[in-house]
Amino acid sequence: MSVRVSDVERERWEAARAESGRKEMGAWVRAVVEDVLADRAEGDVPGAEKGPAPLPPITQAAYDELCRIGANLNQLVRYTHMDGRLHPAIEAALFEVGNAALAVRGIEPMRPTDPE
Repeated sequence: MSVRVSDVERERWEAARAESGRKEMGAWVRAVVEDVLADRAEGDVPGAEKGPAPLPPITQAAYDELCRIGANLNQLVRYTHMDGRLHPAIEAALFEVGNAALAVRGIEPMRPTDPE
């Protein structure tokens, strides 16, 4: 069996192997994998792709904030009927809502781009 790793990964693995006291990389990898398999929770699949961690139940404050945002977006939508174009305020609000969703998941928010 062979595994391809990047230079950065190889350096990290080598450092961890050395810290463990094992002399052979293969023995260290085998031990790490076996430790993971032995410690996994029932139903966990080792090495499986993982999505974002589940969010805690919504609080009343979060629900109230979502209601406020929804009402504001509803008001902003009215402006779209003025000239048939997306109103800049709506575009900005949608951008902020998107960033809030990213932040809740622990993802770095996007930066606004300059208008062309």
